Amino acid sequence: MEDEVRAALEKRKRVKSLMKIVRDPTEFIRGNPARLSYISCVIGGCLMLISYIFELEFVAPYDAYILAGIAAFIPPAYYSYSEQKRIRKAEDAFPDLLRDLAQAKRAGLSLVDAFTLTAEGEYGMLTDGVRTIATQLTWGVPFEDALRIFTKRYPTRIIKRSIEMIIEGYKTGGEVGQVLKIAADDVMELKSLEKRRFVDMSPYVMVCYVTFFVFLGVLLVLNHSFIPTMVEASEKVAEAGAGGRGGVMIKAVNVEMLQMIFFHCGIIQGICSGLVAGKLGEGKVISGLKHAVVLASAAFGLFAILKFMPL
Repeated sequence: MEDEVRAALEKRKRVKSLMKIVRDPTEFIRGNPARLSYISCVIGGCLMLISYIFELEFVAPYDAYILAGIAAFIPPAYYSYSEQKRIRKAEDAFPDLLRDLAQAKRAGLSLVDAFTLTAEGEYGMLTDGVRTIATQLTWGVPFEDALRIFTKRYPTRIIKRSIEMIIEGYKTGGEVGQVLKIAADDVMELKSLEKRRFVDMSPYVMVCYVTFFVFLGVLLVLNHSFIPTMVEASEKVAEAGAGGRGGVMIKAVNVEMLQMIFFHCGIIQGICSGLVAGKLGEGKVISGLKHAVVLASAAFGLFAILKFMPL
């Protein structure tokens, strides 16, 4: 009987863990980021195997492998985007939390009472963390330890910096309410600088997109106007040489090779433009993964459409 109960509990635990992964896959990856590389490798490997078995070809030889590579980068691109969104939400709510704590502390409440009172409010994704701190302080967990546990739950640059400032102020015996207010003002200033930088750099991100699509347009014009003209000219010259008028010899234009080169140039340009856009817009090359996936997919899709539905 005991074994059956244990087996039922284990089964329930596995089902609960699986449902948690389905509801929030990023949380599953956040626990061990190495899992993301496994997922990407499995996706890329499966798609490449399918391409090899069925000998898939869309635009140029072996292009199905390129498509598999693009698909393999979708999970890390999505994870990077969702993490940046999560960090932004946490940091946006953090100044309000610090201000409310500072007001409660200046009103004469103890640390435990200040956190207990503040935990009744809503601070977005920080709400659960604040309630956890309040519970820990009630149980007698040291203030510094509770704050460090909070930073492990929300390990953003701004939150870590502010928590360390609060801990140092608390250690030196300063007025915690005043320290909290200073930390809140500091976070607001940092967020203001980040927003200003984002606004200033947004035009450069747009330049990366516009430059890519202009480059792609040039490739498509060359592909559908220049190459046919070259083929026609080479055929005329070859006919003239065969007719004995001057004995001109010309090498035949390898149309497929040129089209493949244009296609690869479009993919490479899309990846590079995306990574540069991420570096300019958000200060990190990895932030450009989402841009790179979008632009490379756009290049692939456009060349594929024009091959099967020519102008």
